[in-house]
Amino acid sequence: MLRHLFGEPRRVDDGLLLDASRAIETYLEHLSKRSPQEPRENVKTGRLRLLSKGLGRALDELEQSIFCAARYGEGVGKRFVEEMTEEERDSYHRHIYFYKNAFIRLFAILDKIGYFLNELFELETEKVKERFSYFTVLRTMHQRGVGAPLEQTLFEMKQQYKPQMQRLRNQRNMEIHWLNADLLDDLMRTMEARQTREKRTHVENIEDNMADLQAAYEMTCKVVTSVFTYIVGHDRGKSGR
Repeated sequence: MLRHLFGEPRRVDDGLLLDASRAIETYLEHLSKRSPQEPRENVKTGRLRLLSKGLGRALDELEQSIFCAARYGEGVGKRFVEEMTEEERDSYHRHIYFYKNAFIRLFAILDKIGYFLNELFELETEKVKERFSYFTVLRTMHQRGVGAPLEQTLFEMKQQYKPQMQRLRNQRNMEIHWLNADLLDDLMRTMEARQTREKRTHVENIEDNMADLQAAYEMTCKVVTSVFTYIVGHDRGKSGR
């Protein structure tokens, strides 16, 4: 959708995004072939179907945000904002917009997956923590021994991508959560000292930021693929099909 901003044709899905999309589609087809169930199960199935479709759309939107962040970042070559031309400054601000948009969307997708797993396995994580995250659900699965093979796979991914995810999590928290007074004072002192020393505004490290974002995107696609592939395989194993 957004590739037209750069005069490019529509995206053709491939790689990890295609794997994740196909896993969701296979699961939705699997749901449609299920035998009629009791009313309570039908309601649950309906919720899972809506959540699955929402995840597919969210992954599409995340990929577009990452693409735009990368493309606008290509137009930035200066170390300090004050050295930029007006056109380069516009590219930089657009890069920042889509970069922030992407990492906020990324954590939102993970939390949607957590909500999906909580619903699927009836974990009732909300009774332990009202506003729970994907990582809270992983801990709940581990503690209760639910979906052990899947939980182990997701835990290994979490460990593999932990440094990149932690850096992005810190930026996300700075962007959308209130800071406590002490942290805000420390941040202000650091910024004021830096500006006094250099009297110029540093440009974000676009290359490192995008590398972290790309790694987190890869993890998210792999998580989606693993979740939906496991569910279909597990259900078919139980039914003998």
